Amino acid sequence: MTEIVPVGVSHKLGDAFAGVPIDGDDNACVDFRYCPHPAMRWWFDHHATAFQPPELRADFAARADDHMAFVPGAPSCAGVVTRVLGERFGWTPAPHLVELTACADIVDAAAYPDAHTACSLGEPSSRLAVWVASTRDAALVNRYVAALEHSPLAELDQAPWIRAGLDPILARRQRDRARWTAAGEVRGEVVLFDLVGRDLGSPGLTAYDLFPRCAYTVTVLANESAVKVGVGWNPWGPGVRRHDLGALCARHGGGGHAVVGGVTLPPGTVREGRAVAGAIVAELLGDPVTM
Repeated sequence: MTEIVPVGVSHKLGDAFAGVPIDGDDNACVDFRYCPHPAMRWWFDHHATAFQPPELRADFAARADDHMAFVPGAPSCAGVVTRVLGERFGWTPAPHLVELTACADIVDAAAYPDAHTACSLGEPSSRLAVWVASTRDAALVNRYVAALEHSPLAELDQAPWIRAGLDPILARRQRDRARWTAAGEVRGEVVLFDLVGRDLGSPGLTAYDLFPRCAYTVTVLANESAVKVGVGWNPWGPGVRRHDLGALCARHGGGGHAVVGGVTLPPGTVREGRAVAGAIVAELLGDPVTM
């Protein structure tokens, strides 16, 4: 039997794979920066910021074979993997994996008709996405990844070991909406959420339901493992997107898509995280950026 061991990695300045064991009999990197390690045989990504530093693009071009695919602009990496494996290796996914891919294309690309639908959590895929984003237990996340191989999303949505963490999240959503509204600082077409020390997670797409006139959101979070700055564009807002958010975040050591990006800093660097958030807000507003 094949044993699959998921290993989480985060964007950071320098080599994002430093200290990450790449020692399996076969190694794959999915939905993350390009890894030039010779033992990384499989690589799939859809982020325009995949090559950091940019010189790694040449390494990819020299190494790329049927086990690698770069499809910038694809709605989700799950879709890239499913389609590429089908086209190149004749793989036919089980029905629940077809459903998973379709849901991933919607969730990852925020392909909802409006902000209210996006944050209503009416579908298992939306609820599970919130649960994963809020879960700090790596063992639970690994169990979830393994379960996706054989369990439909509707079944996982009702699993007791998931509901134990999900139900409290759902129960506090209405209270959190009020707290996000109070925490949001409107700066022109940008809403800044400094949530350090507030016992609040990121509002995610809910921010665009609470602040429908905004064009962008910038969020600062801190926990025991990292300080994170998230940046997003409101796809249902009145304005036209003027910035590539992934490229903007890449200049600060992060990455992402044109419409959403993030920067991860070491734990305890709240001041630096707030400085990054301030610089990003200034650039989004078109002001000079002071580093």
